[in-house]
Amino acid sequence: MEKEKETKQKLLKCALQEFSDKGYMKASLRNICKNAGVTTGALYFFFKDKDDLFRSLVSEPLAELERMIEGHFNEEVNISYLLKKGEIDISEIASEEGLEDDNAVAREVLKYLFKNKDIFDLLLTKAQGSSYENIADHMVAMAEKHYTGMYAVMKGYDSKRQITAEDKFIIHWISHDQIDIFIHILTHCKSFKEGEKQLKNMMAYMIGGWFAVINIK
Repeated sequence: MEKEKETKQKLLKCALQEFSDKGYMKASLRNICKNAGVTTGALYFFFKDKDDLFRSLVSEPLAELERMIEGHFNEEVNISYLLKKGEIDISEIASEEGLEDDNAVAREVLKYLFKNKDIFDLLLTKAQGSSYENIADHMVAMAEKHYTGMYAVMKGYDSKRQITAEDKFIIHWISHDQIDIFIHILTHCKSFKEGEKQLKNMMAYMIGGWFAVINIK
């Protein structure tokens, strides 16, 4: 059992290097096995195919990132519920103190991305040809689903059915922009510390734009 665990870890380590160097499409399973010092038969004992090997590298960190984001989204859903009931005022959310929660979550997400930078670099820049090649679109869809509900509440609509085509256009753009902030920082900054400095201004831009669009004064 210990031997099998060790072999699997060697394969994953060598796969990470191969995928990072060549990208998913050009990565060679034969080369991964050679570098791990095992046969191709050993690789297929642990992984069904190339995509399964790639998935084994990225699925856990990605799932944790999604849990972090969903947790924040759920908190914002609770705020929407309180807004509908009139238990809090929109001005409380738009206050400096209210926005600090958003900034704190953004910093935690960014910190997690840099902690697992090698994996998220794979997902964002080396996944073409794998089942994860559209991961950025997947994250945008998550954000868009959430912000559609938030937008309806903050605009004072009775339901999401009142959202117009024009509303949908801007919600989609905002969702893209939010995800692109993290992608841009991760792929252009060398460290979390450097990225954190950029994040502050980017979040100010995002939050200011959001409240401008929904006409919060």
